[in-house]
Amino acid sequence: MPRSVNSVASRARRKKILDMAKGYFGRRKSEWTVAKNAVEKGLQYAYAHRKNKKRDFRALWIARINAAVRAEGLSYSKFMGAIHAEGIEMSRKTMADLALHHPAAFTALVDKVRASVKGGSAKGTGPKFTVATPPAPKPKPKKSEDLMSISPILEPIADGDNLRKIEGIGPAIERLLNDNGINTFAQLAATEVSALEAILSEAGSRFSVHQPDTWPRQAALAAAGQWDELKAWQDELDGGKE
Repeated sequence: MPRSVNSVASRARRKKILDMAKGYFGRRKSEWTVAKNAVEKGLQYAYAHRKNKKRDFRALWIARINAAVRAEGLSYSKFMGAIHAEGIEMSRKTMADLALHHPAAFTALVDKVRASVKGGSAKGTGPKFTVATPPAPKPKPKKSEDLMSISPILEPIADGDNLRKIEGIGPAIERLLNDNGINTFAQLAATEVSALEAILSEAGSRFSVHQPDTWPRQAALAAAGQWDELKAWQDELDGGKE
């Protein structure tokens, strides 16, 4: 009786492992014993890191939200407490995307919950926020660009020109300029650099580090509608500095 062997199936198993080891260095990609150990170890790391990936992204979202709200004068904990108190159903992933790609919409979100933070009681004397009834869940948008339309709180309220089109001016500086009566490109163009430096200096060290030397000239181009010239110049600037 001929000897029965399982060479076809065993060879297929070995070929599967070697295919998974394709691209490994040295004997790891060609020698069965070494490749088997390397592939099995790699699968163990892949399983563990699929779990770690979730916590890593959550930490990244929290870091982005924290950086954005601190620029608005709040802390992460107060901001998230106000979000829950207002009944705003929005994931950290969505808020981090707004903070990174749609800063104007994120600023509008902060302004929406700022009243809850200011209306809270003193620390340790009771609840800080009044819990509101959560609204009905809204449909999930298909693209990140649709985030601007899922809720009216995400629609930035335009008052004058959008000064953030000037390189070097962000949401916090724009609000500071608005508080000092500079709301349009024409008003910014007519403001002396020394006056802008004084405004930034009075606002504290967080603002005084900015250099507004090019802001009036950028604003003059924007007020004249010379957007192509402004864009070409901004490509040569480094954060609004020459």
